[in-house]
Amino acid sequence: MYFLDLIGTLAFAITGAYKAKIEKLHILGVIFLGVITAVGGGTIRDLIIGRVPLFYLKDVNYLLVAILGSVLIYLTPTFFKKQYSFFRFIDSVGLSVFVIIGVTTVFNFLDFNSYILSFIVCMFLGVLTGFGGGIIRDAIMGDMPLAFKNGSNYASSAFFGAFSFYVLMPYNFILATAVSIIITLFFREIISPFGIYKKIIYANKTQKRI
Repeated sequence: MYFLDLIGTLAFAITGAYKAKIEKLHILGVIFLGVITAVGGGTIRDLIIGRVPLFYLKDVNYLLVAILGSVLIYLTPTFFKKQYSFFRFIDSVGLSVFVIIGVTTVFNFLDFNSYILSFIVCMFLGVLTGFGGGIIRDAIMGDMPLAFKNGSNYASSAFFGAFSFYVLMPYNFILATAVSIIITLFFREIISPFGIYKKIIYANKTQKRI
């Protein structure tokens, strides 16, 4: 889970920094938004459930990974700015990982005396962990958060990923993790008209016309 958490942190730092870079922010702005995107959702989650000190204050690796990912994006050649589908896929990977981390953290930290309460709280905070950092990033940049836009399946992808993980978690943790990631990526990259699958199909059709 720790390794998975760091992967999600890196993925969201990359997408946050990418959005900052295409807006032509300087390096500090890119790093700031990369870090905010990476740890924002987990920060909100931990503050709500009273889990202090915050996870990245106990383990500096989270901040180091987020900063490294942000700097890496800032230093990449400008042609990467056109690779929207790739960075969108990275964002989907981060989302699929963070909903799992969110559900697991809340379930293990809080003592629930009701299955219904456990389900509601774990689902809400699991989803919030997934896209909370993106909401903060978009708000800072003056944009409507992607999760709330019409036509976006960001929130539904997070929900079904968290739901499948929560249901399967008591039976087999590894299976629950794998199924949750597959479902989240399926909604984000296969079903969504903006997913990488549709981009590949469109590219193939364009090549055939040429």
